[in-house]
Amino acid sequence: MYKISTLTVILFLAIANFSFSQETPAPTAADFMKTGVAKFNEKNYDSAIFYFTKVIELDAKNIDAYFSRGVCYNNLQNFDNALVDFNKVVEIDPKYNDVYNFRVNIYMKMKDYEKAIGDYDKIIAANPKNEKAIMTRGKLYYAMKDYMMAASDFDQVLEINPNNADAYNSRGQANKNMNQNDNAIADYSKAIEMNPALAIAYYNRALLYSTMQKYDLAIPDYTKAIELNSNDVDSYVNRGSARYNANDTKGACEDWKKAKDLGSKDVDEMISKFCK
Repeated sequence: MYKISTLTVILFLAIANFSFSQETPAPTAADFMKTGVAKFNEKNYDSAIFYFTKVIELDAKNIDAYFSRGVCYNNLQNFDNALVDFNKVVEIDPKYNDVYNFRVNIYMKMKDYEKAIGDYDKIIAANPKNEKAIMTRGKLYYAMKDYMMAASDFDQVLEINPNNADAYNSRGQANKNMNQNDNAIADYSKAIEMNPALAIAYYNRALLYSTMQKYDLAIPDYTKAIELNSNDVDSYVNRGSARYNANDTKGACEDWKKAKDLGSKDVDEMISKFCK
């Protein structure tokens, strides 16, 4: 019978221990993070999510992994999971400001304007001169019909950038809804001065002039809006109404028929009633 010597056993154990010591070490959270970032850069978001999840399994407080995985979910339009990760980021570090820009966009898609405004508050607190964020928050207030808060934000924007035509036009809309017609007209006019190609400002001023029964002022503004956007159905419809009220039935019918050609279904009754 073959007999194993003590020396053989010692050599075997030594080799085994050496082999064991040469095994590849288990990947670390940093390894998984590096691979996840690489997959993200390749726009392989599903694979990136897998690796960021591995990071979180090893390090439950890894804020960068939650944020990165949330961005992946966001890019895949999986907003529910993205919000879960972004909320976790805020839970771990409320001052992780990059997360608010992503989360606010999701809230806006969901039309959850109150939460969106809450995040914009944080973004603006971190950078009080963030013109774009203040502008957007103002438009959210406007969408919520809080016209006073909207106007206040547009005021702030104009303090930062007095040449912002959009802010003048938007403040004009807020003023109009607060029945401050003279202020609204002044804002629309200033928007046009800042940007003569801003068709919406001509249209908004024309609508207000029409409401004020100043059709002689409304018609040229509608005309300018149409010059800037020849397919603007609403401008044709409303210029037609202004022309009719200014006793220009022929011109009104031309506008309404043009609006019909562009697909409007709101002019059929007027064409039937007033146009031969």
